[in-house]
Amino acid sequence: MPRIHPPVLLLLAACAPVSAALSAVYSQKELNEEKVVASNWQQHSPEYEALVHQSFNIARDNLASALNELPEGKRAAIVTDIDDTLIDGTVYFSSMVGTGGTRSTDATIAWWREQRMEALPGAVDFLNEIDQQSIDIFYVSGRFNEAKDISMAKLKALGFPIKGPEYLLFQQTDNRTLSKEDHRQKIRDKGYQILMLLGDQLDDLAEVEGHHFTERQQWVHQNRSRFGKDWISFPNLVYGSWESAAVTENFSQLSPQKKHIANLNALNHSHFSQIRDPAFAQHNINAMLWMYSSADYHALTQQAFNHSTKILEKLTQKTMENPVIVVDINGTILQYTPLNPDLIRPASGSEHDKDSWRLEQQKNAKPIPGAREFLTAAKEKGFDIFYVSEQPMSSGRQGNRKDFEELTVKQLKKLGYPDADETHIVLKGEYCSEVDLKNCTKIFQRRAITNGQVDRKKHQIALYIGDTLSDFDLEENGYNPDLKVSVTANKDLFGRQYMVIPNPIDTHRLVTIYKEYAGKPIGDLSPEAQANVRRKMIRNWPGKPF
Repeated sequence: MPRIHPPVLLLLAACAPVSAALSAVYSQKELNEEKVVASNWQQHSPEYEALVHQSFNIARDNLASALNELPEGKRAAIVTDIDDTLIDGTVYFSSMVGTGGTRSTDATIAWWREQRMEALPGAVDFLNEIDQQSIDIFYVSGRFNEAKDISMAKLKALGFPIKGPEYLLFQQTDNRTLSKEDHRQKIRDKGYQILMLLGDQLDDLAEVEGHHFTERQQWVHQNRSRFGKDWISFPNLVYGSWESAAVTENFSQLSPQKKHIANLNALNHSHFSQIRDPAFAQHNINAMLWMYSSADYHALTQQAFNHSTKILEKLTQKTMENPVIVVDINGTILQYTPLNPDLIRPASGSEHDKDSWRLEQQKNAKPIPGAREFLTAAKEKGFDIFYVSEQPMSSGRQGNRKDFEELTVKQLKKLGYPDADETHIVLKGEYCSEVDLKNCTKIFQRRAITNGQVDRKKHQIALYIGDTLSDFDLEENGYNPDLKVSVTANKDLFGRQYMVIPNPIDTHRLVTIYKEYAGKPIGDLSPEAQANVRRKMIRNWPGKPF
């Protein structure tokens, strides 16, 4: 067994009293390791790119109605953040992995001045479409005014439309933090109607109420109708204001050790304690905190389900034959529970029956914010719901061939999901008699729905909802759901026919990413080698001053 260094012992003490964990020393370098999986997913997964396209498409589809509601005498404006809304800013933070570096004024200004900007997928096209409609675009950023000229030059070089420096609203030259709401109000005071706000932080969209994640989640719930309408949210789990709000007040003032302990305490209600590989547990923390404890995750799921409702309003029984919605379960409408918390190893106690273990874990899984409300509304509009899952019908126990199906039906009924019955819950293996179960992909389940095998009616699928690209019909159309090029080729479908729910801790996607980078199955690598793969694939800033 590899030797576990003292700092990592804190991870193993996640469920122990805090006083026990305090005996170890946890440095800033160890704290930076907690961003690894978040960086891997955001920098390398096709799902992240799909979500970015989805956000821009949602904004596009709402623009006409926003213009129609423009009050007479008002000028139209779009307000957008810059970093990780229009360009990739994660490298600054992922470059801290392997160092004891922290964010500082000098390092940040150096990053803005020296690092080459890279536009996020679809960003340049979207803003140029806005510009061509005579809508003024304001770039409201937390960047300092010292970096305004170089930022404007770099944005223009990428093709972003900027009318002049007065359309870039940055922080004051003395670096006093100015609320973005103050900037937004100044725009309104000039006679503008802000049609939409785009950002990767809740603070980019409004003045958020509450300092703790529970308060901020409640704020998102109270304002849920705005997401996907005039508030357009983008995923960012590498860094952000959600980090301090996700765990405890005054988070930024804590030592690295106390920040780490606060992070672990915030994950007590997740499956974090079931991860036995200390390095993988450590690397997972930021990604898991964002999913389980941030209000920003709630904003993105509400946005997806809100816009899904608008999509269905345009569809009727007359436009489609027996229209249905095909939705994944784990990570899409229920909190995610992995079969293998350690990527390739089953959880402790599940070695002989890991499927039953996961189903037991899922019994306590909470609904994804917005999912139940949307599916209930869709059913009321006349759309049947089919739940297509990778879970098998049976655990393989002798004498019971449908125990998984029975438990899944019971669980979804208990949570109030519509069409929670044996017909509409389509599990792995039900329609794969011509192939072995191992190679039975969701293609067979989707095909059974459309060709009439499931309920003797041929259905047209109006909308796919899932957390990985394999939940959509990309394979049927000749695309590999593991590749980013498949996202690019189908970019116009995200946020329209395909609705993506963010799931950065999906172990299937992580295994695929790491295998591609390593050139071999990660199961062939030691835990130390796996950890090195995760670190090495992080995008780095060559000139970093850390």
